[in-house]
Amino acid sequence: MVAGLVIGKFGLEPIMQIKEYKQPEDKLKYYIEHNPFVVEYYRQYFNTKIPAPEWAGVMVFAINEIYGKKVVYYDENIEREEIISDLKNGSPVYTSMKYPENKNATGKISPIAGHIVLIVGADGDNLLINDPYKNHLTGDKDGFKNVYTPADFAKHNKGYAIRYRRV
Repeated sequence: MVAGLVIGKFGLEPIMQIKEYKQPEDKLKYYIEHNPFVVEYYRQYFNTKIPAPEWAGVMVFAINEIYGKKVVYYDENIEREEIISDLKNGSPVYTSMKYPENKNATGKISPIAGHIVLIVGADGDNLLINDPYKNHLTGDKDGFKNVYTPADFAKHNKGYAIRYRRV
């Protein structure tokens, strides 16, 4: 989320005002877990064992609260053409992916139902995806500007995203 705000040139000033922690992503996580408005939103609409910072809808609510305006929004059915349009307008796109065949650090199949990644560009028909965890297609540790063909993207994408709003 933080990387998308930087790449999209929204600035991190509102997040950096949070006193706890030094890293912006830690500040955002703290805010999501402790801000009374965000906590109430989470409890009202989600309230599951899955922590609040792991819900796209909660992240969207929190970012818009921090910035005091609608900076991001949740798109439950994003199309490839919309992703390309956002990228052309300078906005990255966060999207949820599925990797059921992926192995975690212990070598076991990862039980993760979803994993959010940042689409940062396009190269012809391919999408360029940043994932600080790893390259899920190859298993390489370098997860930046990974090339997803249309077939790769269709296979792994869940169809919803967090989009950045240009005003």
